[in-house]
Amino acid sequence: MKTPYLIYCTVAFNVLLHACQTTPRKNQEKPLKDTIIPTTKVYDMNLEEIKKHIQLQLHIEKQEEGDGPLYNYTAKDIEIALPLIAEGLKNENYVAPDSVVFDRKIRQIFGDIFTKTNNKVRLRNKFNTILVEANMNEEQEFDYTVDNLFISKEYRFITYVPFLADIVEFSDSSHYTITMDPRLAALNKYFFNGSRSDLAFLIGEDDFFMKTLVKSFGYTKEPRLNDLAMNDYLDLGEIKAAIVGEIIFLKNGDQLDIKTDLLQWIANHTTRDNNTLLSGLSYFADAMYDSLLRQAAFQHHPYHYYTLNEKRKIVAYISAIYEPLFYEYYRYNTALWPRTPVLDQIMSVDKGLFDYLEKNHYFFLPGLKEYWADQ
Repeated sequence: MKTPYLIYCTVAFNVLLHACQTTPRKNQEKPLKDTIIPTTKVYDMNLEEIKKHIQLQLHIEKQEEGDGPLYNYTAKDIEIALPLIAEGLKNENYVAPDSVVFDRKIRQIFGDIFTKTNNKVRLRNKFNTILVEANMNEEQEFDYTVDNLFISKEYRFITYVPFLADIVEFSDSSHYTITMDPRLAALNKYFFNGSRSDLAFLIGEDDFFMKTLVKSFGYTKEPRLNDLAMNDYLDLGEIKAAIVGEIIFLKNGDQLDIKTDLLQWIANHTTRDNNTLLSGLSYFADAMYDSLLRQAAFQHHPYHYYTLNEKRKIVAYISAIYEPLFYEYYRYNTALWPRTPVLDQIMSVDKGLFDYLEKNHYFFLPGLKEYWADQ
């Protein structure tokens, strides 16, 4: 016979055991039906057209030496790819800005270059093309080996030449999935979503293209990219380094576009013992007034490329950084610096230079009016 105390303990134990059996455990796994399994999105839009152009794009490469390509990439290929890229970017968490913001950012990146007179731009209905080099024909515009950029007006992103087979993978005869190049996603998220981590990724993955943004497309608002691009010119020597002037003094149609960020970069990286790029700019200025100076590998010789008034404006901008640095450093290293600033000599060649600068208020460049007034 159990004692009252023993009976009490037995009842308490049974109650506790029953509670443990009927109360769900917090860490107990959820039933399988509640588990969320991510699925890959599948699409069927524009199916037949995509299939057709995938096959056509397989024949872009030459089949044998001496044969021409069997298919030339065209604007139609771009137009087919644009909605696919838009979906792929969305899947990579790219958020397309509204049209007003997108247009503003495009001009912040590339400048006011979208004019019919600019031979580095192609204006089209659904997209605009920015060419690496001016005056490319249509075949060169869509050459997949060239880093031309295409700006989608409707979907609001930028891309390089897209191959459909790199974007689309068929899951069956009627459906496909979309895969996005992570570099393209990163480029758009950096430009239009302000993602700094994507900038770091791009520099690590494709520093050559990031330099191209500065050198060919005139994007100079990112100091890290300016460093990448400008460091390439430091090892050229002062005469060869004169070609740096071509990425600073750009002609966009009828307009002269001066990249002041790169001029400031040169000023910041000039010392009394290293004036390579500053001397390169001096040689560039001399070449604008002397057609025989051809030792630098100019794409467009400055003597023929710029109008007289454009040359005068360029002289003003070079002088605005050259003269102060010359007078600051000359006395410390006379062997490295000339006896007089190289640009002083241009006044003897161009008799109308001073009057032009004065008429244009010295382009409001700090210190320039005071310097020229003393001449």
